[in-house]
Amino acid sequence: MQVPVKAAQILAEADDEIKGKRILEITLDMQTDAEYFQPGDTIGILPNNNINDVQLLLKHMHLTDNIENIFQLQISAKCIKKTAKLPTYIPNRCTPYRLLRDCLSIHAIPKKQFLNVLASCCEDNDERAFLSSLSSKEGSSYYNELILERGLKLIDLLKLCPSCKPKLELLIEHLPRLLPRPYSIANMPIANDIKVIFSILSEKPGVTTNMLNNLAAPLLNAAVPSELPKITMYARQPNQFRFTSQEANERNHILIGVGTALAPFLGFLELKKQELANATFTTLGDTWLFAGAINETHLPHRERILAYEKSGVLQRYFENFSRLPSASYHYVQEQLLAHASEFVEFLMQENTVLYICADGGSISKSIEKSIVECLVQVKRITPDEASQELKLFKGNGKYREDLWL
Repeated sequence: MQVPVKAAQILAEADDEIKGKRILEITLDMQTDAEYFQPGDTIGILPNNNINDVQLLLKHMHLTDNIENIFQLQISAKCIKKTAKLPTYIPNRCTPYRLLRDCLSIHAIPKKQFLNVLASCCEDNDERAFLSSLSSKEGSSYYNELILERGLKLIDLLKLCPSCKPKLELLIEHLPRLLPRPYSIANMPIANDIKVIFSILSEKPGVTTNMLNNLAAPLLNAAVPSELPKITMYARQPNQFRFTSQEANERNHILIGVGTALAPFLGFLELKKQELANATFTTLGDTWLFAGAINETHLPHRERILAYEKSGVLQRYFENFSRLPSASYHYVQEQLLAHASEFVEFLMQENTVLYICADGGSISKSIEKSIVECLVQVKRITPDEASQELKLFKGNGKYREDLWL
């Protein structure tokens, strides 16, 4: 569905000195569809490639005068692969402009096979030799340095090799699909509004975050735009990370998140505040929150979280700041170990559920390792036994994760 972006707010500005990213919150006007959502749910946002990059590619490929010409995909008569199929993510009848804007990931990391094909598209011998060396076994160190470490993408390579003129069919064959990006709902959906929080890199931002940042720009100005910008999105399938009124009533909760990964927990706490105000239940479960950020400014809605602690929505609140020298704790992992005894005691209560929102790489693994260490330290069991216990928790829904890449 297409949804208007009705408001935008800067939660934190970029800070190059401490490598702090800009953090934005946008509000989507769901009209009548917000009732479907609960805190903990996620939506998928379909990105568009940056228009300037698309136009640059079209110009380089001499397609500026043909951007709206309709082409039809077919399997080449020369294709010898028996299982060859047309990509389902490209319309059967498409235009060069739509192809590069909506369908192909033009900023994907170029694979060696693609580099070899690009080399064959060069008229200049030196440029052909350069791309061939990057794709060769002998040139692996150069590939690692230029492509993997410095992050050169297709557009960068075409600037370095202006005689390279690939055709559209080569891009369709070798570039991956432009994938949707999942985002957690950062509020208790009311009045048909859904909020999304994201951070953006100062240099080489992600495709989706760059698009959202550009869409938010006119809403951050004092003047109201004549027409609200829109995004294309869909509702993702709910899972056990969904937080409901019944969940708030029947269970205790330990919430762990760092930076923008705190987004779903803002919705959790908003729902719990609402239940307390409405006196829907006579008792609610206790909630502990472990929150991390680089400093106080970059912890989303910190003042609201502190107010939740003061009003009794949060029973315990632990915060840590990785780049604040005066902070008592710099990482969530340190804080967990410092409070290992009470953490494990609360975790082991039958009705306590642990929620972790983090990246699916180093952060989530490091948090899990710290929880294992807490169990080993407090219960006096082996690391293998602690890991098996967490595996059991994941299986029965006591340990719930919302992981992203």
